[in-house]
Amino acid sequence: MAKSSKVNRLMNRKPIKQWLSLTFLLTGALLTLQAQSVDLQYAPQDGAMFDVVETVTQVTTVSGADPVTDVRERKSLVTVAAASASSPDSTAYSNQVTIVSQVLTRDGDVIVSPVHAALGGLELTYHLDADGKLLAIAGHDGLGDAMAASLPDKLANTLVKLVNSDTLLYQDTASYEEVYGPFTEGSITPVANSVSAASQALPHGGSVPLYTVSTIETDGEDKIRVSRAFNSDAAALAEQFDGLDEAAILATKGTLEQTLPETYESASVSGSETVLVQTSGALVESRTFSLTSEWTLEAAAGETAVTHQIAEVREFTATAVAVSDDSTTTPTP
Repeated sequence: MAKSSKVNRLMNRKPIKQWLSLTFLLTGALLTLQAQSVDLQYAPQDGAMFDVVETVTQVTTVSGADPVTDVRERKSLVTVAAASASSPDSTAYSNQVTIVSQVLTRDGDVIVSPVHAALGGLELTYHLDADGKLLAIAGHDGLGDAMAASLPDKLANTLVKLVNSDTLLYQDTASYEEVYGPFTEGSITPVANSVSAASQALPHGGSVPLYTVSTIETDGEDKIRVSRAFNSDAAALAEQFDGLDEAAILATKGTLEQTLPETYESASVSGSETVLVQTSGALVESRTFSLTSEWTLEAAAGETAVTHQIAEVREFTATAVAVSDDSTTTPTP
């Protein structure tokens, strides 16, 4: 494919596209200072309510072109609901999630989307087991009914055929697992400067070894704070931490590189993650995840190489909502 075609394909990607998958397959750890494990019991109060805001900001830069900034923001109201006696045996909670709004902007301008408009008001049910593990999500079929109720018949019929509720289900499942998944195992062990290596896929194929330094520590009496730093450059990562050197970080790679697909020699990946979790309810209060990938595509003879950069920040916050006696709700200050 010609260079210009690659640039156009990147700059014109569809705004509804799911963002990069960032699953890390940890392969080793060094310099781990273990402490006594901390119990994480998923035990939110029945009827508790939370305002949840999820934001994904992605800035794409291609050499020779202006950066493109896409922001997707979803606001939801989550109501904790203990499962009824008629629920499947493993279902302990059937939490109600009402999508208040979902908005996508590009370079500050709102992208008008009938699908995103129809998502506003959509009610989903997240079925969880007693540990908070996701069993199923129900309610995405209602998107078709919402579009039929708010759009002209012809447009609604066309969009219903194009919108795949299974895709939306996959996206929401992945989002839940990314935020809550690491904290549904019943306990977590504080560590300091735990080093690991993983294979990180690049957006346009290939991959790089990605090194991670993790610290998990208590924050007050009832919270856990998880901090991670990522970098494909072991030397650069070592400089961020006292007592770590490049050789120790490289040692976690083991035979990983032998199993990687083709890798861009020019590629680099770096980022960080911070998560704050309530130990008493295994509830994630906030999460900020950032990752920047940069790589240069090989150019034909006589042509200029094109450098790509994708910088992404994912933010999640859950704020408790005060529930009054008359069942109305007001945000907690």
